[in-house]
Amino acid sequence: MPRRRVTSRIVFVCAAALTVAGCSGATRVFEGAGENLFAKPIDVFAKPDWARPTTHKSDLGPKGAVGPEELVGADGSCAPAAEAAPAPAAAAAPATSEPVPDRLETGGAVPAAAPPVLGGISLGMSECQAVRRAGQPANVAISSDEKGERKVVVTYLSGPWPGIYTFNAGRLKVIDRAPELEKPKAPVKKKKPQKRG
Repeated sequence: MPRRRVTSRIVFVCAAALTVAGCSGATRVFEGAGENLFAKPIDVFAKPDWARPTTHKSDLGPKGAVGPEELVGADGSCAPAAEAAPAPAAAAAPATSEPVPDRLETGGAVPAAAPPVLGGISLGMSECQAVRRAGQPANVAISSDEKGERKVVVTYLSGPWPGIYTFNAGRLKVIDRAPELEKPKAPVKKKKPQKRG
């Protein structure tokens, strides 16, 4: 019992000391505030400013026209980035009369691609900004939407950023999850009949 009394006395003394210390500075809390401290009434049930709807539109990414150098080709290739562009290249290959396919075909030789740029892919990026980050796509489908604007769907089945990327007028608008590749099923082993003897 004596130990309990000592402990309760220590707690009481500490509480009294804190109370006295708190009261000694209480008169100085409102010094310099003047009469303006409580002049405005406080409404505890009012919505804070951050919870009110706003009509201000936020800028969520780059906008504007995309130049032809930022559009991906049907084979998934892009012009080199402006900062990494070498000196003027040799003359381009002569144009052929064959139409350019709108899908990447796996039968032909794939052009050598530059190493991908580090970083993620976000909405509003141009076609080539996304392709430079994700690497050579598995499929590129080029068409036009209902407004007649360029629509490109780029598919990556593997790599650092697998997914289906839909571009309208050269800007990334939709990112969808890539379809999962089916795992090959293990062959079913047939049970050998047991010999009866």
